[in-house]
Amino acid sequence: MKSKAKALYIHIPFCRNICTYCDFKKFIYNQKRIDDYFKSLFLDLEQYSAKKYKSIYIGGGTPSCIDYQNLKRLLEYLKNLLDKNFVEFCIESNVEDINENFLKILLENKVNRLSIGVQSFNEKFTEFCGRKHTKKQAIENIKLASKYIKNLSIDLIFAFPGQTAKDIKEDIKIVETLPIKHLSYYSLLIEPNTILFSKKIENVDDVTQEKLYRCIYNNLKKIGFKRYEISNFSKFKKYESYHNKIYWKNQTYDAAGLGASGYREETRYVNNSNILKYINKDFSKDSITTLTKKDIIFEEIMLSLRLDEGLNINNFNKKFGINFIEKYKSQLNYCIANKLLVVTNSNIKTTLKGSLLLNSVLELFLD
Repeated sequence: MKSKAKALYIHIPFCRNICTYCDFKKFIYNQKRIDDYFKSLFLDLEQYSAKKYKSIYIGGGTPSCIDYQNLKRLLEYLKNLLDKNFVEFCIESNVEDINENFLKILLENKVNRLSIGVQSFNEKFTEFCGRKHTKKQAIENIKLASKYIKNLSIDLIFAFPGQTAKDIKEDIKIVETLPIKHLSYYSLLIEPNTILFSKKIENVDDVTQEKLYRCIYNNLKKIGFKRYEISNFSKFKKYESYHNKIYWKNQTYDAAGLGASGYREETRYVNNSNILKYINKDFSKDSITTLTKKDIIFEEIMLSLRLDEGLNINNFNKKFGINFIEKYKSQLNYCIANKLLVVTNSNIKTTLKGSLLLNSVLELFLD
């Protein structure tokens, strides 16, 4: 499969400790295993050695916990895969990994975006997550990072058991004082194969989640963060995540590393997720799924309606040879009547109410 992707994702599946909610592919830090993993990763990346990308994203796991020797080698390799007019070179980091040496390595290797996993400034909730940083450490390290990387994003979580609107407002008050350009706010979702699931912790009810989300939306708007995707807010349009918008706009992207997912030529794939096989140079796929036209149409609708800009009707009609308004006339009439969607001659997007009920909206468009 020849790739025309403009974006590359690399998965680093190692962490110093395991977060209670995490269901991503990850392993506790082990230097020998990390060294073996990186030997395989560089071989895996050879398939993309002739390419140039507008965006490269290093996720995990915890990429920032890796020893500096392997981190430098990886960044030096990847910066040569960047287009001369690249938009984004991003790496994820835990709060406690941020220091002058780490930031200098990023700066020397063209990294221009840092995504920091804060989750909450309330230490009751960071402890619940299994995170090791303090409120003070988070504030100080974000300020330190801003001296090196201007495009700073943080991840926060809401819908912790017992969390209130007051807790949300206190977190957002701290956000207002920090040099943050972008913020992702995800609801806590308790998945199988996580520590919280094993402890029989249950998800917060939908009514409470909606109340907390409205609080987030309204209070971030007051301090200049505009929502552009259901879980993502940006101070200015130029700080919207270019890489993630490739996913949401249903464009192709390449993937390297254990269990990483990619998309090319109407085919979604998941890389081998067996660590022993991977470090023994087995780069087979766990799955390869060729999408039907019906699959692609639904994904286009689903992903477009996650974005505040919505779905461009003319582009959709041209791409699929379908008259969207005619095909989905009854669904659109229902959604308009119930104030779930706003429809113009050229565009369809959710209302705030519609975005909160997006799964129910999308069910209407399933054939």
